[in-house]
Amino acid sequence: MRIGIVGAGGIGCLLGARLAATGQAEVLLLARGEHAARLAEHGLVLDFNGARETHHLPVIDTANEAALGQLAGCDWLLFACKSQHTRRLAEQLKPCVSADCRLGSLQNGVDNEPILAEVFQRPVMGGLMRKFFAHITAPGEVEVRGVLEAVLGDYPTGCSPDVTAMVELLRMAGITVYASDDIRRELWRKLVLNNGCNPLAAVTFLDTRRMANDPDMAWVMRNLMREAGAAAAADEVEFSPHELEAVFQWIKGIDPITPSMQADAQRGKPLELDGITGAVLRRAGLLGIEVPVTATLHHILLGKYGSSD
Repeated sequence: MRIGIVGAGGIGCLLGARLAATGQAEVLLLARGEHAARLAEHGLVLDFNGARETHHLPVIDTANEAALGQLAGCDWLLFACKSQHTRRLAEQLKPCVSADCRLGSLQNGVDNEPILAEVFQRPVMGGLMRKFFAHITAPGEVEVRGVLEAVLGDYPTGCSPDVTAMVELLRMAGITVYASDDIRRELWRKLVLNNGCNPLAAVTFLDTRRMANDPDMAWVMRNLMREAGAAAAADEVEFSPHELEAVFQWIKGIDPITPSMQADAQRGKPLELDGITGAVLRRAGLLGIEVPVTATLHHILLGKYGSSD
C-alpha cells in the first residue's frame, strides 16, 4: 500500500515511521522548508517515550511542484497537517492524486473532513489520535510521549471495508485503533477536550494535570468543555452533562500532557485557533448561543499571536 502523509509534524512523522516499519506500506512524507531538508538528508529522529529511533523515509517538499507528481500512485492520502492548512494543501494536491485514491484526516477539529470532501469530491475517512502528544523539537526530530491510540470511521457515519483495512494496518503499526460508525461524534468529543485544554494552556503555559487539579483552572476548563458541547448541536451531536464531566475526569486522571497549542506558542508557531476555538465560535453563532469563556480566550490568543491564515 502506498500512503502519502500530508504534514510531517509530530503526528505525521510518527504515523509515517510506524506505518513504514510494518513492511506493508510505502510511505511518502510531505513536509516543507528546513524540516523537509533535514528529514531527507539525515532521516527522522524519533524520541518515543525516551527511546530514540532513526527512520529514513522518502520526503517530498510541498514547495516542489514537480516532486508532487509522485503522489499519483498513492492508495491513500492521510492529512496530518495543522487544520489551518487543510484547504490550501487539499487544493494544491488535488491534481496530483488519482480518482481512486482514498482520503483520510487525523487532525484536530471538526472541519477537516468536510473540507476534504468538498475539495476532492469523494468520501473521506475521519480519524483522531489520542492519549499521547507528539511535537517537533527541532528540524527532523520529533518527541512522542504517551500511549498510541486512534479512532477511525467514514465521515460522518459508517465504517467501510477500506476503513477497516486501514484500522488493521495501524494495528500492525503498534497503535491501538478503534473503528467507529459515528466518527463525527468522536471528533466532537475530542474537540470538547481540546477546547477545554488547548487555549487555556496557551495562555497559562501549564500542563493538563496542573490545570485540571487547580480549582480555578478547573472551573475554566469545565466551562470551555460545556461551551464546546453546546456548540456541537449545530452538527446534530449532543452531549449530556455526565459525558462532559467524564471528559474532564479523564484528562484529570492521565499523565500530564503539553497541549499542542501550548507547544506551538512556546515555539512561536501559528496556533490552531480557527480549528479549535474558532470551530466552537462558528457553531455557537449558527445556534445563536453565547460561549463567553471560549470567546474570551480565543480573542486573547488572537490578539497575542495573530491569525494563523
